[in-house]
Amino acid sequence: MILPSDDIAWQTLPKNLHLSSPNENEERSGAHEFPLRAVSVVVVLCLGVVTVIFGWQWREDLAEQECDNRLKAIGLALFNYFDTYHEFPPARLDGHSWRVRMVPYLVSSPYYSNYRFEEPWNSDWNLQLESLPLESWKMEEPIICYPNLFWQCPGERQDETVSHTAYLMLVGPHAFGRKEKGIRWQEITDDPATTIAVAETASHSIHWLQPKDLEVETMSFQINDPEKPSISSHHPHGPHVLFCDGTVAQLGPDLPPEVLKAMITIDGGEKIVRDQNAPGGYHLEEETTTSEAADVQP
Repeated sequence: MILPSDDIAWQTLPKNLHLSSPNENEERSGAHEFPLRAVSVVVVLCLGVVTVIFGWQWREDLAEQECDNRLKAIGLALFNYFDTYHEFPPARLDGHSWRVRMVPYLVSSPYYSNYRFEEPWNSDWNLQLESLPLESWKMEEPIICYPNLFWQCPGERQDETVSHTAYLMLVGPHAFGRKEKGIRWQEITDDPATTIAVAETASHSIHWLQPKDLEVETMSFQINDPEKPSISSHHPHGPHVLFCDGTVAQLGPDLPPEVLKAMITIDGGEKIVRDQNAPGGYHLEEETTTSEAADVQP
């Protein structure tokens, strides 16, 4: 068999057919792959950023909802205490905090029966009790209760070794909390739906067993005040508060101090209106004067 020469073989190929060398093909494929790879990297980075943003937002929304639910549980415990003693718990009684008296209404555990009210709140026994294995007739083995975890804000990392409280009662002569003596329901003459009983704080300075809360006479009425004790939170939408009727709401950081002050008194006579368009979500309703009332009468 006689094979055609190389010249003849090339001449028989179609003129519009282009043959590339292996090196040329590699160069062309690489040229196409480079922009595709760049686009892929950009897409992956964008998806990563979106995932981080929405993931953070989802976690924060969940933390705010859990904080809301925790305050609702505290409200239910306060009303159960009221049903038992016909008054709400005093902020401090015989040197012990109202928070420890809420334990049997919040969790089923042997902690409360082992707490020693005859000793100071910060005695060695009381301070170590939250991390001790305790016997319970409901359990086959001793259990560690960790009641301190309940008083931490869910938006923070839950830590068994941390004992600060994120929830404080408002204490003062015209506030929900009183020292040594609890208030009765009849004493709340302002609207319970806008009168604050317990509030959130971003401070870590108060032990949950410590008989100390937000003193109206020394606190700041500015939300998230960094200089003085105040109603505050790390939540972007503001701190949660528990109202005297058991409902929970978040106060916007721009709530006017005079409105917050009115929301803390249980018998101040102020009319507070919930208003989504108002700074902080609430405003004081102005009382109509006699002359103004006469002007609007027919």
